[in-house]
Amino acid sequence: MKAWEILYLCASAMPPGKDVAAYLSEYVHDIAHAQDVDPEIQALALKSWNALRRTIKAGPRRIVPSYDEIEALLAGRKLTTIAFFLDNTFEEVTYDISTTVAEAVDNLKSDEEEHDF
Repeated sequence: MKAWEILYLCASAMPPGKDVAAYLSEYVHDIAHAQDVDPEIQALALKSWNALRRTIKAGPRRIVPSYDEIEALLAGRKLTTIAFFLDNTFEEVTYDISTTVAEAVDNLKSDEEEHDF
């Protein structure tokens, strides 16, 4: 279980090298979708596989994850911060350890569209 938690953390913060990415992704995908795997491990494998897909696309983090980010990731919680804008408005932004700025902006846009009348 601890090995899968470490893999999940690493996959969320940094992509594997190109020579290993395909093999690791395939292995994690197989465990995540296998029938005879412990449900807890299967859930972590699925989270790891999704994290791998995100970090392979976005690239590695430039800053080491904080303790709060690691703790939230392993507990399955999202973190929030407040973004202040030049028009004196603000929005609460929800993120996790591998959220990119582009994803955060897209989330703000979709929240804004939901509230447009």
